[in-house]
Amino acid sequence: MVVGLDLFNDSTSTFSETAEMLLGWVFLLLVLLNSLGPNIWKMPSVLGEYWAYVFPLASATTATIRYAASIQTDAAEVLAVIMTLFSTAALVVVFGRMTFHMYQCLVGKQEWKDPLFDRSM
Repeated sequence: MVVGLDLFNDSTSTFSETAEMLLGWVFLLLVLLNSLGPNIWKMPSVLGEYWAYVFPLASATTATIRYAASIQTDAAEVLAVIMTLFSTAALVVVFGRMTFHMYQCLVGKQEWKDPLFDRSM
């Protein structure tokens, strides 16, 4: 996402209209993904499934910070701070959930399901 913004941007001090359009599209996608209802409390179907919650948010946060740095308005800076807090919270929740799942696997209550590794073999 950030790479896409850089491709449409002439310099680091400005934010092109195409990049603004892409950033708006990213926010729309985040709203749509959130409306699907993230379900982090169920057991993952594959190893690493939880990290799909973190990477899109981190990319959108990076783009929002860059946008705020280029237009330098209070509203954009507040949005960048909110996105940073939201992204950090998602990282902490995913890390905590994954740690809890690893503990459950270590004590034998759950297991990692990985399509490349089958314990029955």
